[in-house]
Amino acid sequence: FFSSSMLALIAPLAAAFAPPLSPRLKPSVRRGAARGGLFGGGDTQVVTDIDDTVKSSGGLSLAGIPLGGVDTSYARGSFYPGVFQFGLELSCARLPPGRPPARVAVLTARAVEFKALLEIKQSSKLCVRYRDAAQRRLRAPWGVGPVLYGSVQEWVCQERKGWRKAANFELLRAEAPAGRRFIFVGDNGASEKDLDAAERITRRHPGLVRAVFMHAVSPGATAAPLPPDGELHGVPLRYFRTYASAAAKAH
Repeated sequence: FFSSSMLALIAPLAAAFAPPLSPRLKPSVRRGAARGGLFGGGDTQVVTDIDDTVKSSGGLSLAGIPLGGVDTSYARGSFYPGVFQFGLELSCARLPPGRPPARVAVLTARAVEFKALLEIKQSSKLCVRYRDAAQRRLRAPWGVGPVLYGSVQEWVCQERKGWRKAANFELLRAEAPAGRRFIFVGDNGASEKDLDAAERITRRHPGLVRAVFMHAVSPGATAAPLPPDGELHGVPLRYFRTYASAAAKAH
């Protein structure tokens, strides 16, 4: 998926991440999927979570409810090394000549009711860093496109987060051009329900999703086994602790 030169570019950015909360796989996940040659080319849009996927939540919570995630391997708000380059390379992989890459779409559990405080604006550091990655690599416009939010209901009832992200994916899919496929990038922290969202999305649209990448995170410093790679309804599922290892698995 990536060229060896791109892997060499991302590899120095690697940092060791905390392990996943649980190595167990859902019944719908088949282990041991073959690597290589699974991702194909064409028009692909990266769909990403933010907290504990693009940047660390720091494990902050309020009244026992996580404010964005569980990861304590980095300070709250710190961007993970290699994350912006990873998104760009996935978006550009095997595009037909002359076709611009699709902008990154965001599925976040952040409540739309708190949008005045939590809105992801084009002027935000996150959006600027995505654009900067494109300027270095493409010298052309690229960055964050649609941002789909959750609601305060999911903040109160954490189990709804996976459902909300999957419902927002339906909105994204409905507006996508014909022939577009997607790569979902999230984390396996218990609070954000990205794996649940991915399971719901791939169950309904296995032919639209090229791959699912899950950032392994943990509320503690003790290392735990990385969950085995597998498939979700026939879609490749890849776990990673660093974006360098994610790039290697996408290669």
